[in-house]
Amino acid sequence: MLMFDRELVPTRIALLDLIDERRLVREGYELLDEKRMLLAARILRALDELKRQTAALRASWQDVQARLREALAAHGLNDLEAWPPRTTTVVLERRTERVLGVEIGTTSADLRVGELAWPPAGPAPTIDACVEETRLLLARAVPLAALETTLTRLADEYVRTERRARAVENVVLPELEADLRVIESSLEALDQEEVVRVHSRRASAN
Repeated sequence: MLMFDRELVPTRIALLDLIDERRLVREGYELLDEKRMLLAARILRALDELKRQTAALRASWQDVQARLREALAAHGLNDLEAWPPRTTTVVLERRTERVLGVEIGTTSADLRVGELAWPPAGPAPTIDACVEETRLLLARAVPLAALETTLTRLADEYVRTERRARAVENVVLPELEADLRVIESSLEALDQEEVVRVHSRRASAN
């Protein structure tokens, strides 16, 4: 919000208009300040959730590594490289909502592992366990990515709101207060001149 230079006319109407404008600007600032606080609270909650999901993803990655080591120990690298791949169906479910003017959403992923491309040489529980842990890892990564997007949008909106609130607080309101002081001072001087003029007329009449 920018304040442009304007010609101040020292009248009662101009004074009332400025008082009304100051009231509206203060109400707008209070709304911006409230939005700023609500956004900050929402960001903090999202950060806590991000920390929780990140820890779960790291733990899942460690499980994948452990299962992969077991599969390597049981079958060797050559057998793993030649193992038939599986078809995988990915189903994404996204929910969106608007929070304080920001569109945010959550996304979940359902990875359904299908049949092997061709029959394997024999049963391989360690490879099956590795496939399952990898599926869980990817399923956890999707909502984490969506949460990071949400955090970015909330942070951007917070920065915009913060700038607007500071502009109102540090620029717009001080300019209005200064204009009010100028008009009030001018009106007071005019009132004093009127009093002196009235006294002078009375003295002349006597």
